[in-house]
Amino acid sequence: MLDFFSSINLNDFQLDSSNISQLDERTLVVKKWNWDYSLAHQFQRKTMELLDLAPQTRIIICCSHPRTFTHGRGLQKPRKGESLELREFDTQIISSLPFPFHQIERGGGLTFHHPGQLIIYPILKLNPKTLSLSKMINSLFDVAIEELRDWGIEGLSHENKLLGLWYGEKKLASMGVAIEKLTTFHGMALNFYQDPEMKSALMKLNPCGLEANTYTSVEEILNLREKSLNDFSELYLRRLAHAWK
Repeated sequence: MLDFFSSINLNDFQLDSSNISQLDERTLVVKKWNWDYSLAHQFQRKTMELLDLAPQTRIIICCSHPRTFTHGRGLQKPRKGESLELREFDTQIISSLPFPFHQIERGGGLTFHHPGQLIIYPILKLNPKTLSLSKMINSLFDVAIEELRDWGIEGLSHENKLLGLWYGEKKLASMGVAIEKLTTFHGMALNFYQDPEMKSALMKLNPCGLEANTYTSVEEILNLREKSLNDFSELYLRRLAHAWK
């Protein structure tokens, strides 16, 4: 199974074989911290092509990115009878942003990435009987809730009219998924460490249509002591594979 990527040059994406591991009989993990956003996006696209030749395979990209902004297809739309007070991103200020900006295919408005996030991009074929879109999204959140509960954080939920992982009125993780030919890409970004420089930049913006102070991080909620992002990612990935069995 580790030969899934044998037809491409991993070096083109700043990867090598040490970045790839097998999680179970049908799941490969590609892990790279502080990965250039454009290269990671190109790699998602290439992986989707390869998946057409091996549709039973599931690829989980686990990574973080340098500070960057991305903008999707548009803000979440309210359901019938709902009212969402979200602020649209002013595209006129793109040239003045302090970090790179990428217009991409996922759902959602403006969001942000930085090296202190855990980003999970599932590249897989959906199946309405075994792994639907809603089940995939819910499992990404549920596994984070379970793992963070073990670390001492109670009260997390994704049962909110606004998509995301919430700690009371604070947003801990964002979700933005795209689907082409039943194949998913993009995914979840969970704020693990604080990033004061990014937070300062966000004060002038409205990520996902929300005020910047809406966002929090695991580090702000919990005394991490010796716990690290990589520790969390390893435990998270094992739980996620089990959730998809």
